[in-house]
Amino acid sequence: MRYVAIASFLFIGLTSQAVGQTSPAPANDAVTASRAEMRELIEATQATAKASRENVDHARVVPDLLYQILTKLDKIEDKLDKVETTLKATQAAASRKR
Repeated sequence: MRYVAIASFLFIGLTSQAVGQTSPAPANDAVTASRAEMRELIEATQATAKASRENVDHARVVPDLLYQILTKLDKIEDKLDKVETTLKATQAAASRKR
């Protein structure tokens, strides 16, 4: 029963693709565009391409800046750790002297 169901799904899927590939071309009801509309489409495409390029440039720069910020934060954290250990050592030495 399972094999029959799988075979029927495959048959239906393949035949629908074959019918879709062999269907006739659409009639000449296509809309003709004027030069102004074509110009607008080209300008919109160029604006989209420019925005995409800027987005890619931004995506390249941001991780670099984040890496630099994280590196500086790590350095600050290391310095704070050194200060804390120095304070603990001086406090321990001061309490021993008492």
